[in-house]
Amino acid sequence: MNETMYLVDSNALIALNRHRVRSAYFSTHCRVTADVLWEAREHPERSLLAKDVYELTPAVLEQIRAVMKTVDVGDVALVDLYKNKGAGDPGLIASALEAIAADEGKLLGDTWILVTNDRAVEAKAAEFGITLMKPEALMEHIDSAPA
Repeated sequence: MNETMYLVDSNALIALNRHRVRSAYFSTHCRVTADVLWEAREHPERSLLAKDVYELTPAVLEQIRAVMKTVDVGDVALVDLYKNKGAGDPGLIASALEAIAADEGKLLGDTWILVTNDRAVEAKAAEFGITLMKPEALMEHIDSAPA
């Protein structure tokens, strides 16, 4: 296929605004994970986001284990369940890892990019070699895409 695909964090959804989430480009190239969808349960375009959700499969759950093994005990930068912050972040990173792994060895695999404004997600994703993008850069792609 050789498409560029984006896994979009909930904080990036807010930055994108509704008209970009409704765009054909977003529908074709962007996905949210099941846990990001839950975080965005009040988003006005939730039903649209749910159409192409990146599900938490057993393979993704295994990747979550790999991500969480790299988080030191007491480190609440990525996930702080007591403050209800970052609950979906390990799943977002794990989904990116699984999407990348699923295309390994393919001649024309997709390129997966994680879109976020979260510094802890950026740091952990970089640790795993996941390509990152700020929401503003995705906005430019959406805005410049043919209608």
